[in-house]
Amino acid sequence: MKLRVLKNIIKQGFQGVWRNRGMSGVSVLSIGIVLMILGLVLILALSVNKLATDTNKMIDQIDVFISDDLDVEEIKALSDKIVSIGGIKSIKFKSRDEGLKELKASWEDNAWLLDGYDEKNPLPNSFVVRINDINDAKTITKRIGEIDGVILVNFFADEIDQMLKISKYIKIGGLAVVVFLTIISIFLISNTIKLAVNSRQEEISIMKWVGATNGYIKGPFFIEGVFLGLIASVIAAAIMCLMYKYFYTTGTVDISPMLLSALVKPELIYQDLFIIFITLGVGIGALGSLISLKKFLKV
Repeated sequence: MKLRVLKNIIKQGFQGVWRNRGMSGVSVLSIGIVLMILGLVLILALSVNKLATDTNKMIDQIDVFISDDLDVEEIKALSDKIVSIGGIKSIKFKSRDEGLKELKASWEDNAWLLDGYDEKNPLPNSFVVRINDINDAKTITKRIGEIDGVILVNFFADEIDQMLKISKYIKIGGLAVVVFLTIISIFLISNTIKLAVNSRQEEISIMKWVGATNGYIKGPFFIEGVFLGLIASVIAAAIMCLMYKYFYTTGTVDISPMLLSALVKPELIYQDLFIIFITLGVGIGALGSLISLKKFLKV
């Protein structure tokens, strides 16, 4: 195909978008909504998986939070009681100040959100207990919790299983919604191309009469669908990235600063979101065009 012919096909495709701008706008909106819902599902799934991965690093660890009223000798005695239970690989005392410092380190660039807690640290003193056999974790956790001076015992195995289940449900539910909305988007794109074909029936007849090739006749309509998908994907990706960046840096402060530790960092997903959105957006547009051309345009 000559370059001049290709340019003319692309030009006609863009003109078709403008000529049917009302229906084109609806198509762009529908594809954009599908992609943004998909983006939300991806972010939720990635964040839950991240939280599960971070927690999994502490799978052999039991966090034992203790009363603030205990003095040095009582803390030492409590440590000995825990060790006497058996099955303990190691035990380390962590002061509330050390706990806050570690929390700040894990938040990295967002550690400033915790600056106000330096003087009024809400974290209790604790022990970090490592166990020899993960199968003994529930028994050891139960016995530690029965010791006087212990206010809370955390073990994360159950939480990891729960988070992985939640991630699975998010993916399945989100995929079902995305598939349903994708079908609607393809239908809308198909109708947009149908309107374009109907509005140019006389022109198409003339082109066939003078010997225009099938590719030359169908090309502009295919370009129209692809262009609609491309517009929708770029707009949706930009909006999604901006909204998530705002929520990550500002919205979480109003909801819960702790939420930051669970969310995946925006800069880690920007490129992937754009690639996924553009691929799917163009794919939806192209598929809608092909379906419509096969059904409504006989050349």
